[in-house]
Amino acid sequence: MSDTTKTDDAATQKFKTIVVEGSNVPVDTTRPKDVPEWFDAKLFARGQKYFYSNFYAIFAANLIGLILVLTVPTILDVLVFTNKSSEPYTAFRRYLDTIRHMLRWYRYDVTRAKSKSQISVAIVHGLHCAANRVSNKAGLGLRVTQKDMSLTQFGFIGLLLLKKKELAIVGTEEDERAIIHFWRTIGYLLGIQDKYNLCSGSLEEVRGTCALILRDVYAPGLTNPPPRFEQMVEALLDGMKPISPMLDTVAFMAFTHELCGAPVRHPLVTRYSRWMYNVQVYTHAVLLTNPWLAFVFRPFLNFNMRFSVWLNVKCPIGAALRFGTKVFHRIRDEVPPHPLTANGGAAMMQAAS
Repeated sequence: MSDTTKTDDAATQKFKTIVVEGSNVPVDTTRPKDVPEWFDAKLFARGQKYFYSNFYAIFAANLIGLILVLTVPTILDVLVFTNKSSEPYTAFRRYLDTIRHMLRWYRYDVTRAKSKSQISVAIVHGLHCAANRVSNKAGLGLRVTQKDMSLTQFGFIGLLLLKKKELAIVGTEEDERAIIHFWRTIGYLLGIQDKYNLCSGSLEEVRGTCALILRDVYAPGLTNPPPRFEQMVEALLDGMKPISPMLDTVAFMAFTHELCGAPVRHPLVTRYSRWMYNVQVYTHAVLLTNPWLAFVFRPFLNFNMRFSVWLNVKCPIGAALRFGTKVFHRIRDEVPPHPLTANGGAAMMQAAS
């Protein structure tokens, strides 16, 4: 048996383990506080550096990844039920928090128990466990499973491996192994068992598993999305406009569908949408690909995106202009969860505003 065949078989088996077996196993409620024995500090640090050297392109990939995750019904159900990202303002708060946590993982030392990275991981793990408990009590059934966690991992790593050229991400195979190691470690600390951890295995195995997930889970999900998907996506992208003011939902979704090999569901009708789509394509295909242009535009776009994220975290002036001064105040549980139907299932009704 050739090495390629062995790799393909391993990827197929891992895919089946995640999507079939993992759907019946909840996220671990007790998480490890120490890094695993296989942890490599130098490789982890290299993964962090790889992220920052491609900040703009990876940010775009991760935004697409968040959209893909919304095509998973079990994940979407929880987000709809908790009602904390169903309209632009709550989506801004939720996904800005997601970005803040992600940046802490990429920036700080994960080996120290009281580092900002470890504290952040603990907070996110607690939120996952809380969502699992609430969903079970609400009658949604088993939610936040090992499968859900692994598919969410894809949102942060999958397109980096599969669409590296199309997104104009620069780096070597060792850089790819490094960022895989980074997300394997983060997944481990978040309670993903290694057999379900998307990032366990060789680079070729992980890439192969990601390809199967994109082909058999996310591309079909984009083609025939679950109910409430479009509302949640529109809220997500509208909520991200304070960070990326020129973001257009129709244009970005067209770019997402084409990148993932799914037919575009909504044509680019308006001139603005067509223009923004062309800008998105031109940025990745030319500005970040042509060596002479990339020499100037890659650091410029990286800095611009990092500054925009920093500004929205520290002083969200753009968000205040869009959503009002409430963005300066952290109000706990401002939006209630959806009410329940008589049989205990979540009522898929209009989100409370």
